[in-house]
Amino acid sequence: MAFDTLFSPFSIGSLNLENRLVMPPMATNYASPEGYVTERQIDYYVERARGGVGYLTVEHTGILQQGKASPKMLLISSTEHASHMNRLVEAVHAAGGKIVIQINHAGRQTFSAVTGSPIVGPSPIPAMPAMETPHALSAVEIEALVNAYTAAAERVKQTGADGVEIHMAHGYLLCSFLSPFSNKRKDQYGKDLVGRARFPLEVLKSVRACVGADFPIICRLSGDEYVEGGLEIEETKQIGGFLAKAGADALHISACNAASGYLNHPPYYVAEGVFGHLAEGVKSEVEIPVIAVGRIRNPAMADRFIREGKADLISMGRALIADPHMPAKARQGRLDDIIPCISCNKCIQTLREDSVRCAVNPEAGNEGRFRLSKAERVKQVWVVGAGPGGLKAAEIAALRGHQVSVFEKDTKTGGRMRLGANPPKKEVYNEFLDYLEKRVRTLGASLELGRRFTEDMLDQQKPDAVVVATGAQPQLPDWKGLTESRAVSVDDVLSDVSRVGHKVLIAGGGGSGAETADFLSEMGKEVTVVEMLENIALDLVNHMQHYLGQRLKEKRVTILTSTRVLELGEGYAMVEDASGIRRLNGFDTIVLAMGSTPNDGIYRRLKGRVSELYLIGDAAKPREILDAVYEAEEAAIKI
Repeated sequence: MAFDTLFSPFSIGSLNLENRLVMPPMATNYASPEGYVTERQIDYYVERARGGVGYLTVEHTGILQQGKASPKMLLISSTEHASHMNRLVEAVHAAGGKIVIQINHAGRQTFSAVTGSPIVGPSPIPAMPAMETPHALSAVEIEALVNAYTAAAERVKQTGADGVEIHMAHGYLLCSFLSPFSNKRKDQYGKDLVGRARFPLEVLKSVRACVGADFPIICRLSGDEYVEGGLEIEETKQIGGFLAKAGADALHISACNAASGYLNHPPYYVAEGVFGHLAEGVKSEVEIPVIAVGRIRNPAMADRFIREGKADLISMGRALIADPHMPAKARQGRLDDIIPCISCNKCIQTLREDSVRCAVNPEAGNEGRFRLSKAERVKQVWVVGAGPGGLKAAEIAALRGHQVSVFEKDTKTGGRMRLGANPPKKEVYNEFLDYLEKRVRTLGASLELGRRFTEDMLDQQKPDAVVVATGAQPQLPDWKGLTESRAVSVDDVLSDVSRVGHKVLIAGGGGSGAETADFLSEMGKEVTVVEMLENIALDLVNHMQHYLGQRLKEKRVTILTSTRVLELGEGYAMVEDASGIRRLNGFDTIVLAMGSTPNDGIYRRLKGRVSELYLIGDAAKPREILDAVYEAEEAAIKI
């Protein structure tokens, strides 16, 4: 496909673009604790500039220490911060990219421990029940913040950036003033839509007066907050009109706030292009360009949205974390070479734990560390196991010029990840596995499916290096009656559901158990989940917890939390909860979802027989896809 519309030139004010793809602002937590740009951040953005996106937007950048959303949020609150930011701008320009910097104040969606001062908002209402109550800003304090936004925008211009985006979305300070959900004021900064819009409009007008008519200003809005009593599209359309009249050059239409954060980064449970109608609604009311976002994973949908008039430009965020070179590949027609985003939201989970990483792209955030080069000496490399880790190791080793052979006992690639794609809505996992398999084959590696690796193969041929990626196997508990219960594993169920009866007990309600419950209840099975923790799927990011919980509730799955299994038998389980010990009866099938144990026997037997031996992924320690592909690339670079 040519995607002629997507790759046609476009302009936002004086910002002339070669195509209509936008990288939206996405927090990384790569900044220094002082809020300065780091080399890691520069490498990350430069790689995406090289990938051919129309322009990239730097993650939300604080106008003040008081407005920090996280300890390692970027700041542009001083000339020194701007000086550091200039290094990023110059690096992106040198790579042929265009760069816009988003400025923001977190408002009530932060913590005083992060900001070092009381959090603020339009009204003394916490963003969520467990969060702090903000100080309601006075008119004098609002005026000072208008000046702070203006000074930050002036610094953005001084960095040499190509434009500034003012964050008015996602429940942060300006959005909280726009929204009836958070703004209960009775003064000139509240009461009605005109009052609620006053502060954001004052910011925009002041910024415009400061940066001049020729410096592009983009405003980001939540088209719908998806909370009761929050902003909805009809009001956002009016706000869009206000902003266009006040000097905005473009509107970037997103959605949600903290209270609806489960939808803010739509996971695979949510339809692709979920917020497209919001951009389309705003576009119908304004003459300036409108940017759409919301789980738009591929260039085909992006091109279609523009052709259908839903938007003028398309933001593709997680897709550009997964593959920074997606724009260039799409323009060249190399669609099979695009690393697909699987909407698993591991990027969000890792951001909250430390800093952004990607389940399908280990190079994201590690661009300086994982710089591929041809091997000094071509080696014969054997990879045992064709799951995601084994395939990634084979891909990188082959890219470096090695002669690679992959041995897989099953007749298809993917390992347990392929099984993990069977529950509802997880089919996208297959896209990544299919991508890896095609890459390995295209690069000339030998992929020997249905061939079990045995140590005596070393007697016939001696490889220079072996990567063991044999994954993990289901862990069995030491419960009394396990054998008599004829319990089966999650792997057994997902590979052959015909062995499962109508009434099913799943012991273990982590992500694996919860998704298996979804899988079986979709087929009409009567399912009960027993979990010893206080909730199910706690190992998954909250987006997945929300939708899984919602799906299981709708399908009337019985969920027993804070409940411990003591004993199993044929058709029953003895469990203990706060009320005591009781017996659960009448099950046709008992399924064990108790985690995994490494399948590392081959590795142990090869020790001392191969000069270079690597153990990666679940075979080393059962974890995530993210860890498997990271360790795979790390090992393949060493060979």
